[in-house]
Amino acid sequence: MRNLHSNIVTNVSDILLDIDGVILDQSFDNLFWQELVPLELSSSKGISIESAKAEIKKTASKIHGTLPWYELEYWENKYDLDLLTVAREHSSKINYLPDSEKALKKLASLNKRVILLTNCDPRLLNVKAKAIPFMQYVDGCISCIEIGAVKESQKFWGPAFRYFNINPDFSLFADDNLYVVNSSIKAGILNSFQVLEPTGDGSVINEPGTDLTIKNIGDLI
Repeated sequence: MRNLHSNIVTNVSDILLDIDGVILDQSFDNLFWQELVPLELSSSKGISIESAKAEIKKTASKIHGTLPWYELEYWENKYDLDLLTVAREHSSKINYLPDSEKALKKLASLNKRVILLTNCDPRLLNVKAKAIPFMQYVDGCISCIEIGAVKESQKFWGPAFRYFNINPDFSLFADDNLYVVNSSIKAGILNSFQVLEPTGDGSVINEPGTDLTIKNIGDLI
């Protein structure tokens, strides 16, 4: 299977990668949104942690998969919180996924462009990039916030392709979000891989939902 994936890598010009759950361990995002943000809300508003979690969950259910869902500013303004400081204070918990740095180094050594396509808010992305210097291995990066459309939407892909002059016929894409993988396939990237293990401790295992799946991006090399 790895040889098959390596052949696909050989035959494309651009390697397009998600960040969280593909390069970085998604455990930090899970901690941030499921524990740290509710804790901050609980402390700020003087409510129980259970009530804070319920409030965050209620709001998230209304905007899931839309641009505000990923915008740090939306959550900060809605609840009057300084979430960027929270992220910085806990940035030591940001880590690579197993084999991802090795894979990035290998991909960077090939005659390919490595471009990051992410739904992560740019301000939160800066915190992550300072904690883990993965940007040194890539040729470009763009966020859905900058484009104005999430990767789950077809409105994301055209602007991303034009911005980096990407030919989807000669590209490979990897993401842990099946909705995003299916969206990328619809946009023309037939070599789109679903990452099955977005956390380093194996606490999250994605159910395979597409023909091309990998445990992590180490399987590409």
